[in-house]
Amino acid sequence: MNALSGDYGERATAIHDAGCDIVLHCNGRIEEMRAIADAAPALAGQAGERAERALQFMRPPLPFDRLAGREELLALAARFGWAAAS
Repeated sequence: MNALSGDYGERATAIHDAGCDIVLHCNGRIEEMRAIADAAPALAGQAGERAERALQFMRPPLPFDRLAGREELLALAARFGWAAAS
């Protein structure tokens, strides 16, 4: 987004006007996210239809054993000589 000028709302509008269906913003600054959300239109038309079809594929997450996952991560890190936070 920093390649564009204007405030975040203006940038979101410019991105949409350029033909993008969705504006991504990933740094987690809530004031920026609000400006973008306020400026971005709701998905409609073909973009909205595509989004609705994509949402039909969502499923609840499978159960996850965090301790077993942590052990697996540590084993992989050790295998490749990486220092994982313990």
